[in-house]
Amino acid sequence: MRYTFSILAVFSTLLVGCAYETAEETVTAPAAGHDDHAAHGDAEPAAAEGFALTGENTQVLFTGTKKSGDSQSGGFKVLSGNIPLAEGKITGINVVIETDSLFSSDERLTGHLKNEDFFSAPEFPELKFESTKVEGDGDVTVTGTLTMHGQTGEVSFPAKFRVADGKVTLNSEFKVDRTKFGMNFTGKPDDPINADVDIKIIVGGE
Repeated sequence: MRYTFSILAVFSTLLVGCAYETAEETVTAPAAGHDDHAAHGDAEPAAAEGFALTGENTQVLFTGTKKSGDSQSGGFKVLSGNIPLAEGKITGINVVIETDSLFSSDERLTGHLKNEDFFSAPEFPELKFESTKVEGDGDVTVTGTLTMHGQTGEVSFPAKFRVADGKVTLNSEFKVDRTKFGMNFTGKPDDPINADVDIKIIVGGE
């Protein structure tokens, strides 16, 4: 099966001035119009760069196979996330995928993949990937935590990327062992479904 990751992280900073008085001293917030950073010669932190991931610019696809070699493919339509950037390089991938947006070439298969044998979409409406490190340049290895089917585990995968004019193209193919996330359905005893699922992620490309 294939998922796309990404990713997704929006941070806000709230600066609150307060005044309080103790028996020994009084501490007050800076007067209106006073820039404490400027007074100390500190520059304001620069806004973090990033490329937003959506279901329109990102494909997360999967293919499941059987012992006989038969296969079934699908993907997810709805996701959100981002790829943080620094000096023209990706520094992470964060993505949240709606499991109920799963699709395949067969309506019955789609329903089966959403039920308790696989994704249990009503119980676990989201699967999430949050990167912890990115190693390399151009051809990189992304490591992070994948939360799927209510269970979390570490995964690493290779990716090729390009950054131009603030846009990102990225391609990755790898395998995920679904049984490590509680998806233990094996199918027919004489032609079981393999534990490893092929994943393909395409950002900003065909």
